[in-house]
Amino acid sequence: MKSAIRIILIGVGPHSKRVYLPELAKLKEKFQVEISLAIDIKTEAEKIIDHFVSHNYTINTLFIDPFTEKMPDALRTDLNKFVHRNSIDAVIIATEPSCHHAYAEWALGLKLHILMDKPISTRKNAVSDLDEANGILHDYLNLLRLYNDFQTEKPTIFSINVQRRYHPGFQYVMESIKEVGLATNCPVTSIHSSHSDGQWRLPSEIVLQDYHPYNKGHGKMSHSGYHIFDIVSQLYNIPDIADKMPESMEIISSLILPTGFIIQINEKDYPGYFKNAYEDVKLFDDMQLEGIFEDYGEIDATILIRMLKEKKNIANITINLLHNSFSRRSWVKPNHDLYKGNGRVKHEYHNIQQGPFQNIQVHSYQANDKHHHNSKNDFQTGGNNHFDIYIFRNIDIIGGEHPLKIITMKDLSELHNLDDSKLLTEQAKTAVIEEFLNFINGSLSKKDLKSNIDSHLNGVKMMAASYLSHIQQKMGKNPIVNVETDVTSAIVHDNKSW
Repeated sequence: MKSAIRIILIGVGPHSKRVYLPELAKLKEKFQVEISLAIDIKTEAEKIIDHFVSHNYTINTLFIDPFTEKMPDALRTDLNKFVHRNSIDAVIIATEPSCHHAYAEWALGLKLHILMDKPISTRKNAVSDLDEANGILHDYLNLLRLYNDFQTEKPTIFSINVQRRYHPGFQYVMESIKEVGLATNCPVTSIHSSHSDGQWRLPSEIVLQDYHPYNKGHGKMSHSGYHIFDIVSQLYNIPDIADKMPESMEIISSLILPTGFIIQINEKDYPGYFKNAYEDVKLFDDMQLEGIFEDYGEIDATILIRMLKEKKNIANITINLLHNSFSRRSWVKPNHDLYKGNGRVKHEYHNIQQGPFQNIQVHSYQANDKHHHNSKNDFQTGGNNHFDIYIFRNIDIIGGEHPLKIITMKDLSELHNLDDSKLLTEQAKTAVIEEFLNFINGSLSKKDLKSNIDSHLNGVKMMAASYLSHIQQKMGKNPIVNVETDVTSAIVHDNKSW
């Protein structure tokens, strides 16, 4: 057991403020963990210092100029010195995702433990540039290679924070899929997954906001969308029937960009919602926006994935990702908290078929946008912690008493003794942090890790290929992208290896 775990927190945005900082403070005594340094950009310095003071956090800070693709040499030198002088063990990377690769590459060079937010990487102009879209996969493969290079010398954890892998509801679903797979030798044959954020952004905000941005040339798929690519990959692979695993995927995407959004709701509509107040925040008319929005990132995305074996389709997977969806926002000026405090409402649905033997449906629907305080009533439909699982089984073949079983989050909360006063998705994020610290102090082995970097290949390929499909369609070329599964090779697009 180590005497202390010393961490650098890179990025002090809404996610760190809501999850990493308070949870690490709670775990300080249990794991003897401390944040030795917090890093963010200079423009955020005042807000971060105020937050630290108001929450009694005593943490050294470093405020830097922003960068994306390559870490500046001077910063690298300063951080290397800090790591060695302060015996740093680990980093948490919670920056805007276009910085993930640069920070992770640096941390791997020092053989540090890494906990990183999703997605593993994204690229500026991923929605419009073939090189940048395919760069998402190249970034992953590079980090995986760097990670594997020193694991025999020093085993480390490189955890990706995708909390659904730790969520007791999804764990229950995966165990049920595995159980029927063992009983019937039937793989997953169909999945439909839908995730809605309810993030209503007004046109000028699409231009100006840098939190979960569109103005960098990527959008929903690089935000919460990666969670769905990841959990779909996990759900599909869980039966692990060797002779029925796909050899490749074909992926085609359909994206709605900001240019389509201003047709759905145009400048003539907003005064009907907000009266004269809209003129106070309107900075551009729709004709100006049409030009500004060129190559902006996606607001919504629908993706079809065909799982192929011997060039035959053995499963269809559809993924529906929405930022523009039911929201509780009714005001013109955005609230300070863009993470959970700007009218955001989550709706999530999964439908998983295992041939004629089992159908599992996951329903998770919020009606409110205030998530700071929760109660036992929040397990009901529309509640903050609503999460129902319907399991239909062919009991005459598989066995069992009832063809339908309904498991609620209340059932799982009582079973796992969860804290009903908090969002259960955030409790899953706490489990991510505890796993990270348990590995570092030697209490957990690598085989027990739920989300190490070496388990993310197919999710990354789905994300990168979805961007490539859109670009090829826009270029008038074949929009179907061919992807080998579970092989560390490049994507094939436009019928050529890229």
